[in-house]
Amino acid sequence: MKRSGKSHLPYAILTDQGIVRDHNEDTLAITAFELASDLVPESLLCVLCDGVGGHLGGETASRLAVDQITAEIEATDGSSPMIQLSNAIQSASELVWKTAQTSPDLRGMATTAVCAWIIGKRLFIANVGDSRIYLIRKGHIHQISVDHTWLQEALEVGLITRADFKGHPNAHVIKRYVGSEAVPEVDSRLMLGEHPEKNLQGMMLEAGDQLFMCSDGVSDLVQENEIVALLKNPNLDTALEAMKLLVYQRGATDNLSMIAVNIPFGNTPAAIRTRILRLAFFALIILLASLAGIYLGWMALFNPR
Repeated sequence: MKRSGKSHLPYAILTDQGIVRDHNEDTLAITAFELASDLVPESLLCVLCDGVGGHLGGETASRLAVDQITAEIEATDGSSPMIQLSNAIQSASELVWKTAQTSPDLRGMATTAVCAWIIGKRLFIANVGDSRIYLIRKGHIHQISVDHTWLQEALEVGLITRADFKGHPNAHVIKRYVGSEAVPEVDSRLMLGEHPEKNLQGMMLEAGDQLFMCSDGVSDLVQENEIVALLKNPNLDTALEAMKLLVYQRGATDNLSMIAVNIPFGNTPAAIRTRILRLAFFALIILLASLAGIYLGWMALFNPR
């Protein structure tokens, strides 16, 4: 694939160190790609990483992970999105681990990683850690990624309920991360409802849908209904600034990072261009078939046996 200077979907991106922290260990990026064929839709890769490991380590881990994941996806053809996302995150984990061994200042560094890859209007996600992806559809918000935390594992085996989450002492115990010595298992579940299902990967996004990705510096302090309300603002940059202000009002104890993507109503220039190309392709096929028929008829008429 090759990078494109223009996204086929509107988006906004924001990261901030917060009030309490003196540096920002989060890194995030959005990259638009053109696929090999003009008949294949454009794609948009969103990557958000929340690093840990001290002033130098956390920043380095998240930056390495974002850069490596983006580069790995750029080198693919987009034909097997889930395999390619998983391989990219695992490659990033190996790079973070190996880099951590080169300096005492970097030992123990790690990061979360959450990715959303939108190909046309089909959504593929993958994650390691507790950074999240939400889908907002028809006014309802759904967390579609799965946290890799002590709380989530305890919930899945029935030790606790969601009512026990608030204020729990293990709330920030992460069970899986990028940069571990053993290559982490990348979560390829796209969850709608209480029970994660793998077969929802590649789901078609609908007009009016919104994707929202964030680090725990946001999800810890902003309620889901507040996310929905703030993202009703048609200006995504303004919406994210308003969410940042809300986090600040509540202490901003951690770095905060957010990505928002809109699936617009109506015809976008990219969608129109894709339809025109497809129509032109089918028109060409019909024209060639017609010419072939005329030629065969001419041959039969003027070259009787």
